[in-house]
Amino acid sequence: MTDRYYSAPLRFSRSFRPPGGGDELCVYTSDVSPGVLNGDHYRSDWQLGQNTHLMLSSTSATRLHPTPTVPSSVNHHFRLEQGAVLEYFPECVIPFKGSSSALTTTFELGEQAVLAYADIWSAGRIHRGEAFQFKRYRSLTEIWHEKQLAVWDRFGLEPESDDPKASAALMGYTHTAALWMIAPGLGAAQLESVRSTLPPDGRMLAGASLLATGGIGVRLLGMAAWELQEQCLRIWNSLRPTLLGKPSLIFRK
Repeated sequence: MTDRYYSAPLRFSRSFRPPGGGDELCVYTSDVSPGVLNGDHYRSDWQLGQNTHLMLSSTSATRLHPTPTVPSSVNHHFRLEQGAVLEYFPECVIPFKGSSSALTTTFELGEQAVLAYADIWSAGRIHRGEAFQFKRYRSLTEIWHEKQLAVWDRFGLEPESDDPKASAALMGYTHTAALWMIAPGLGAAQLESVRSTLPPDGRMLAGASLLATGGIGVRLLGMAAWELQEQCLRIWNSLRPTLLGKPSLIFRK
């Protein structure tokens, strides 16, 4: 890491090399406040230089607190230069009761860059009986691959006017996940390998397809964030040894 700057409440929790002497860097980010509060606007910008390799996660969920007067927002922007690798597996996004928030994540990938990104969302603090009690939630994921739009994924819900039980995007589930994987060599054979690792229909529902510009997208529905997190890692780890020549990815927190 050649340069870094952050201001409260955001910070780097720690950074270290993985066991085994690899050249990749593992970084954990954290929020030292209770979470994203009324009127908060978080922004992070990341620059990955040529042929760098970053494994990135967060120490806790993105907690979107009630916004009685001013909505909140979270914006992440990543730029990957030629040959850079980013494995980004943050903790779940949780909109609390009474929150109105937006989350935007943008990636710009250079030639031969590799991205694995898991976006996991909960309908609220389920165990506190707050499912779908937020006011409004919006999210947008954009992935630009060599200046071509590879992914434009938008989701929005206002439970008071949009009945979650009737939503074709949720189908009665309380958690969602999207796993985006872009790397040289990802094609039909790798798609079949990914599909073979998907869970059977039941507590989770999943599907995978090829992206138009190269890569694989996976969508999952479930009833618990940790189950979707484990499944996303399992899917990525089915490809990682071949794509990167490295063992399975494990985040220790």
